[in-house]
Amino acid sequence: MRELSLALAIEVVDGDDREELDWMTRSLQDELELLGTDSPIERPDAGELPAGAKSAAAITFGTLVVGGVFSRSALRALVDLVAEWRRRTGARKVSIVEGDDSLTLEGLTPAEQRELVEAWIRRRQTGDD
Repeated sequence: MRELSLALAIEVVDGDDREELDWMTRSLQDELELLGTDSPIERPDAGELPAGAKSAAAITFGTLVVGGVFSRSALRALVDLVAEWRRRTGARKVSIVEGDDSLTLEGLTPAEQRELVEAWIRRRQTGDD
C-alpha cells in the first residue's frame, strides 16, 4: 500500500453560502474522524491544497485533506461514509481528489455509483501488494 493524500471538496446546493459550507465541512470532518483511522483530517489554508485541487481561497471553506496509508477496505469505508453523508446532508456534490484523478459523487444511481467507486479504488491500489 502507498500513502495517499486525498482532497475532499464539497459543493452545497445553494451556491456560495459560506456559513452553510463551513458547517457541512465541519460535519463531514467530524464523521470522518469517527472512522478511527490514524490519518490526519485537516482543513487546509488556500496555500496548502494538494495538486489537482482548485486553488481559489473560497474552496478552503469546503475542502478537507485526508492523508495516510489506506487498505482497500479502509478506503472503501471512507468513500462509503462520504457518499452517505452527501445523501443525508443534501450536498450537491462531493469530489475526492488524489493528484490528477478524482471521484465525483453527484446524481448517480446506486449501481452507477458502485461501479465508479470500485474503479476509483482499484486505481488507488494498482501496483500495491
